[in-house]
Order: sequence, then C-alpha cells, then structure tokens
Amino acid sequence: MHTIKNGAGQILTRLRDGGPTSRAELARQTGISSAGVTKITAQLLSDGIVQEREMPGQSIGRPPVFLSLVPQAHRVLAIHLEVGRIRVALCDLSLGRGPIMVEDFDPEAPVEEVIAATAQMARSLLDAKGLAPGEVLGIGVGLPGMVDAARRSNVLSILAGWRNVAFADAFEAALGLPVVLEHNATAIAMAEARYGDGRDAASILHLFLGKGIGGGFAQTGPGERCAQVEIGHVVVSPGGPTCRCGGQGCLERFFSEDPLRDIVGDPDLPRSELVGAAMLKPEWPGVFEHFLQALSTTVTLLGPERIVLGGDLNTAPDTFLAALRRELPLRIMPQQRARLSIERTSLPEPAGVNGAACVALETFFYSTGPTTAPRMLRHNKSA
Repeated sequence: MHTIKNGAGQILTRLRDGGPTSRAELARQTGISSAGVTKITAQLLSDGIVQEREMPGQSIGRPPVFLSLVPQAHRVLAIHLEVGRIRVALCDLSLGRGPIMVEDFDPEAPVEEVIAATAQMARSLLDAKGLAPGEVLGIGVGLPGMVDAARRSNVLSILAGWRNVAFADAFEAALGLPVVLEHNATAIAMAEARYGDGRDAASILHLFLGKGIGGGFAQTGPGERCAQVEIGHVVVSPGGPTCRCGGQGCLERFFSEDPLRDIVGDPDLPRSELVGAAMLKPEWPGVFEHFLQALSTTVTLLGPERIVLGGDLNTAPDTFLAALRRELPLRIMPQQRARLSIERTSLPEPAGVNGAACVALETFFYSTGPTTAPRMLRHNKSA
C-alpha cells in the first residue's frame, strides 16, 4: 500500500518509527519548516496525541524537550476473517492490542451471516470498552483473496467462495465507523514491516499457512508498495490435481491444511501441528520439494530481503526452519542469496489481527493525521 502523507501524518510516522524526537530533528527528517513543525505539534499536543518529554544526558544545561507518541490516544478495530473463523480486537497507535474475540463459523454459511456475526462481535467489544465517539478511528479488515483497488469489496476469495462482496459498506452500515479492506497476508506483511523486526529490511515476503497458503509482499524503501502474492496457485505439478482456482497442480493442492491432513491421517490434530506431523511421513520430501519450487520462483521474481513465516508456518518445528534456510538459498540467484534471511514472525500471533490493525492505522491515522482522519459515521447498535 502506497500512501501520501500530509504534514501531521509525516510527523506521527517519524515518532512511531523513531521514538522520542526533537522538533528540530522532525523538521530535518520531514522537510517541513520549523514553523510548520511547531504549528502541527502544538495541535497534536492539544489533542493529546503526543506528549513532551525531557531527555536527560543529551547535553549540558537544561535537558532538551523531545516529543513522543501517546499510543492510547486513539484505537482502531481490527477484524480478521479466515475461512471458518472470525477474530476481532482493538489496537492502539503502536499496534498494542487488548483481548481478542474469536468465533468459528460454518465455511458453507452465507456471507451475510458471517458479516452479521462479525458485526455483533465488534459491537459487543466496542460497547464493553465504553469508548467515547471519535476514540476509535476506523476499522481494518483482513480477508483471504484479492480486494478491489478502492479497498471496499473483495474481488474473489477462492477458499471462502466470496466474490464481489461489499464488506466495507456492510460493516460501515452496521458499526458506524469507516472501513478499509486488505488481503490478509499483504496486511500482515505491512504490519511486520511497520512494527516488527522487518523494519530492518527494505522488503518482506510474508508467508501465511492456514486453510490455504498465501503471501504478501511489502517494500518499505524507495517506491514503497505492498502486493498480494498468490504463491498457493503457482503450478508445481503440471497436469496434477485440480485446484479450487480451476488450475491443475497448484502448490495449495499439496501444501495446505487438507492435503497435509490427508498425509497425517488425523482429522482432529490441531492445524498448528500439521507441518510437524507431516514431516514424519514418507510423503514429506515430495511435498517439501513442491513448496521449495514455488517459493524459489517467488523469491527470484520479487527479490525480498526477508521471508517471514506466519500462521501455521510460524508453529512449524525448528527442523522445518533449518531445512528451509539450508535448501532455499541453493535455488536462488547469488546476489539474492547473500542478503536473504528467513525468520518466524516477530509479532504476536494471531498475525491476521496485526495486519488488519496496521491497515486501519495507515489509512485513518498515519497518512492523514488525526485532524483530518474520518470520525464516527453512525453507531447503530440495532443494526
């Protein structure tokens, strides 16, 4: 996601990423005039968004005054929709979050029922917290499959069977807050780049294993951008078994929940343990080969500096991570090999909530600043 930030958004982003910073340094970093920084930060102080702090030991005489973000000044509502599971949480300006509400649903249920159940969960959470109007800036929704350019509707979620569903309009009508959508793995990649260890890398490929397997790419250097990566639909066995997408021999037909569960032969094994159990089976070398084939192709094309393992890959055994670090570099170009790192996610699970919150924060706070951020549209408790 590429965003153009106004002056307040630039200052808030610098405070989020760099911690306490002086006004003079903010002017230098952003290119905003000293007078402009003073005017903007005065309003932020008045609104309780930032606070002044003295930093002792910085110089002789009176300690200089630095500004720092007040994370609890505002919150966003994060909604992560998986196939068969809903998660909802409130997150602050630094991605700190409270308890997560979780509810499972029948994957065959009409999408209208899923939206209604999600809205009821969100409404219950908002009401329980007793938050004042305007304290919650908006809602970020992470969901499987592609979303439209305006991030208002999904285009197609193959696993869920959702097509052209106006999720943003539906949640805005039910909850009275502005809504933005994003592909779940793309949103998680953005969160890792903004708030996790991925801040040290210019580009991140996040891999998310669940019911299916997907990816998200976040480039944080020049030309900043985020994009969906359909690694699950890279063909690794031409003419192989038919995939839900209509193709044949896609990675997802070999490396996702259902095929891994078929290998393990235990319908009740927790999904988080499937990779470890599958590694003990004779079919594993072939499955891992398919995964390496799709991943090496993806890395060669995108050139990420860091691969981040999320979802059920994050809970895979250390032996899986070791094998990936050993085998993948042999299949990519030397210049990519030299800088590539492969890590588990550095953010607390479930990662999908982090991604949804990050999208909302970027859209409704760090791009616009609080003075122009959308406020309550309509809080309709009876919707």
